[in-house]
Amino acid sequence: MFGRMKQWANRNIGELFLAPSFILIILICAFPFIYSIFMSFHSWELASPLPKRFIGIENYISIFKDTRFWLSLLRSIFVVGVGAIIQVVLGFSLGLLLHREFRGRNIVTSFFLIPMVISPVVVGFMWKMIYSEQYGPLNYLLNVVFSLKSIPWLSDPAVALLSITIANSWEWFPFVLLVTMGGLQTISDDHIHAAQIDGASGWQITRWVVIPLLAPILLTIVLIRAIEDFKLFDIIYVLTHGGPGMSTETLNYLTYIKGFKFFSLGYSSALSIVQMLIVLGMAALLMKRILAKD
Repeated sequence: MFGRMKQWANRNIGELFLAPSFILIILICAFPFIYSIFMSFHSWELASPLPKRFIGIENYISIFKDTRFWLSLLRSIFVVGVGAIIQVVLGFSLGLLLHREFRGRNIVTSFFLIPMVISPVVVGFMWKMIYSEQYGPLNYLLNVVFSLKSIPWLSDPAVALLSITIANSWEWFPFVLLVTMGGLQTISDDHIHAAQIDGASGWQITRWVVIPLLAPILLTIVLIRAIEDFKLFDIIYVLTHGGPGMSTETLNYLTYIKGFKFFSLGYSSALSIVQMLIVLGMAALLMKRILAKD
């Protein structure tokens, strides 16, 4: 018996060494998830003397009846939708320009990739200075160059969410740029030459050759960025703290407020589960797209 066990151990020595790591990873990933589900069925107000109690699905019912939840969800959708448009248009356009051979192309490309490697907190503080009503360069340009009034980018509820979306898009359009340049490398020159022989202009080649060939890649980029933008937190926290009022309070930020400001652990756990299901839905679309492409 011991001989057979020794033979089995020798054959699976690699798996045995990896087993503790896998078990640890499963515990680290699974425990918070399972505990969040458990907490979502309880009422637990950390600031209240009342003990934790089981309430079933009441937290979920309260969420879907809460106007604040639906408004925060709409803001998250706005950040995802507008952010995707800005990032794809800017990243794809620059990718087309930088795909051409010219002197210093690598230096220029590296320059455009800088925002992606900066910490989101640092990006938030950078844009806070840019958006400053008194000292920001953006309002300075509006005042001096265009003779326009300063815009309260972060204190006006009408433009605050757009301002955050622009700052976040500035940080992540290099990701679209990088993937676009990689995708352009896969397009055969034969397609381009054939279109040129037929008399197609540069715009027509882009519209009828490049974009259709890169469409699967672009859709994958949009889904990846949608998942990440839906979870946006850092820049909102630095720039507006969800304000003015609740005008920049996205679903992710609402979950933070309920859990870490109001200490409604049960309600915030239910919010996190709802948010996780939405993200999983987008991830499922992404995986379906990737598998269909294969």
